Amino acid sequence: MSGFTRALLEPTGQTREGRAIYRVAESFAFEIGYKGSGLAITVPAGFETDGPSVPWWALKLIDVGAMIRSAAVHDRLREDLRFSKLEGDAIFLTAMAAEDVTPWQRELVFEAVRLNETRARAT
Repeated sequence: MSGFTRALLEPTGQTREGRAIYRVAESFAFEIGYKGSGLAITVPAGFETDGPSVPWWALKLIDVGAMIRSAAVHDRLREDLRFSKLEGDAIFLTAMAAEDVTPWQRELVFEAVRLNETRARAT
């Protein structure tokens, strides 16, 4: 099963479009497929994420903290032109499952990011 290496994200105290911004304190990786697969997305230290790109009303329904590592991976994938949007979104869904995000939250957030057509995350 896919999984994360140790990850530490800290809130910056800033917001973007109503969403808290988190900074990666030390780089981490998300291993795709299964641990030790050799396929991994690395999120570097200093990288910032504003969590999942969902409508404002959905933020009241989901636990952003439970999926913040997945959101950082997804934001990193959106900047990496080697991955299509569909691939990035599918990896995001897998990452949320690896974080034990509840199925209904995974589905809600996945559908929201599927509708978001931007290539790179907002800066």
